[in-house]
Amino acid sequence: MNAKEISKRLYALNDALLDKTGKKGSYGGLDLRVCDDLCSVWLRTAYEEKDSYNYGIAKGDTPDAALDAADAIVASLPAPEKARLQAHLERVAACVDKARADNISDEYVTPLTATVAAISKNLLAAPIDPDAKP
Repeated sequence: MNAKEISKRLYALNDALLDKTGKKGSYGGLDLRVCDDLCSVWLRTAYEEKDSYNYGIAKGDTPDAALDAADAIVASLPAPEKARLQAHLERVAACVDKARADNISDEYVTPLTATVAAISKNLLAAPIDPDAKP
């Protein structure tokens, strides 16, 4: 691979990462590092912003292999909608845990527990197509 091919792959990978994470209009913080016996691609979004996130480090023996591994990481990321729902579930579940630790009355905690259960069920179930025929 030459520098032009690597740049083309990095730009495509950056676009795919931003699409998959729903951070369009931002920029990805992709770094390709080449060492004596290892190449790595660091995947993150807008690491200078407060909502930055590190998605992983892809490794390979060659730049091409590291970029292929990075493509696999991006492909395995959930869709933005599912990621937001999962993040919301984690926040609500943390709230339930905190309420229980603080001995908050069940009358306040039970509705949150029901919310966690409903969101969990929705994350596991396939979406329902309203136009599908039985």
